[in-house]
Amino acid sequence: MVWAIENPRAGVVDADEIGWRRVLEVQRPYLGPVIGTYTDWTPLSGRPGLFPEDIDAEDPWQFRNVLVR
Repeated sequence: MVWAIENPRAGVVDADEIGWRRVLEVQRPYLGPVIGTYTDWTPLSGRPGLFPEDIDAEDPWQFRNVLVR
């Protein structure tokens, strides 16, 4: 909303067209610490669960492995 108020002539825009730096500047006080770190997590960590799933064990980053049903 802040971005929309500050850019009234932009009209209706896609989320990718909004200035992300300004958006994060407004959000940062509410987000707390924001860090980036490398992990060994993949979408297949802890899967399959209680029920069988259609997953691609050969390539963990396939779309069907992150699709929530």
